[in-house]
Amino acid sequence: MDTPRSFPLRTLLLAGVLVLATPAVQAADWLLAASRPEVVPGERFEVVVIADARAANWPERLPASIELPGGGPRIALELVAIGRPGAGGSQRRYFARWPMEVTGVATLVLAGQPSARLLLDAGAATRLAASPATAATPPASVAEAAASTPPAPAGAPAAVAPMAPVASLPPDAAPVEPSALGFHEPMYFLVGGKDPVSARFQFSFRYRIFDDQGVVADTLPVASGLYFGFTQTSLWDLQSESKPFRDSSFRPSLFYRWGLDDPEGRGALALYGGYEHESNGKEDMPSRSIDTLFARAEARLRLDESGIYLGVVPKVWTYLDREDNPDIAQYRGHAELGLRLGRDDALLFSTLIRRGSAGKMGTQYDLSYPIRRSVFSGVGAFVHLQAFKGYGETLLEYDQNKETQYRLGISLVR
Repeated sequence: MDTPRSFPLRTLLLAGVLVLATPAVQAADWLLAASRPEVVPGERFEVVVIADARAANWPERLPASIELPGGGPRIALELVAIGRPGAGGSQRRYFARWPMEVTGVATLVLAGQPSARLLLDAGAATRLAASPATAATPPASVAEAAASTPPAPAGAPAAVAPMAPVASLPPDAAPVEPSALGFHEPMYFLVGGKDPVSARFQFSFRYRIFDDQGVVADTLPVASGLYFGFTQTSLWDLQSESKPFRDSSFRPSLFYRWGLDDPEGRGALALYGGYEHESNGKEDMPSRSIDTLFARAEARLRLDESGIYLGVVPKVWTYLDREDNPDIAQYRGHAELGLRLGRDDALLFSTLIRRGSAGKMGTQYDLSYPIRRSVFSGVGAFVHLQAFKGYGETLLEYDQNKETQYRLGISLVR
């Protein structure tokens, strides 16, 4: 349920979660978080403000602003509180409506606190037909308003443009669809293991093939749910002299996604179905490959107001081709179960369980926690501990039972 920087994935710049403070409680460290980095111009979005200590007085409205890439005037908006504070008074949810004129990657900043920032992407799902030059330039009305603002005293925060209106949407408003280019599976780089010491890393993305506002979706709306996905998982031998890659698994897929709304706002459900190819890219004896048709569900239930949730991700498949490894079903079976428990802004535990038709099992455990300080440029990060036990850590060694491998490192998406 993350990634070499050289890959041109703009959304890898969107998971930034940075430490912040707020003038309401000067002594406390605050954190700004979002369940997803994508927003849609003109649509509602939500964030969570978290305090290390109990906040005595949570404001009903928080002033904030949007910083545009390349400088220029900020655009002010107001975050409106949703419900009551949760987690014993240490956090509260807020919402606002993203301005129609702001597209692309922009930064949400709490007023008066330049370090309190969260990167959000309003570019992939934009409904504006602006050229690149226009999209990067604020509207004339915004620029004129900023020009008419008196100069601020030395040391004061930068001037902001007039406030964008906030609609009084109900808390149970339906979430927006994911942007065209986004995260698919966890992305991480971990080091450890034994016999030999190795690094395990994974990157993954998915791309919505048809624009949900384009001509194809207008003619055939169901087409907007069609995605291409790609995931690479590699095991890198760090102990041998030549530092070879022991194995890499490449998994392109073509699938359809159905998103289902929860009118009570207590959870979310998405269904996936499609085709997936998996190969280690080798020839002759070390070659491994399978082709499958799969169905997967992602269910998420919020357990309390603090944001703790339980996630259940079952997946089933049938094999179309397994000529290179005809007995793989004995070790991988036809199903797996993923479980997640925790919070998006705090400790998160997940496990993936797979059982073959011959009773052979492989289990992966992941425990991660957000790093409060920025590590990479524009990217959030998590301390990540992973353990793998049983069969199938790599596609090449799907029929080998390895003792438990522990690795520690950094993840970008979990």
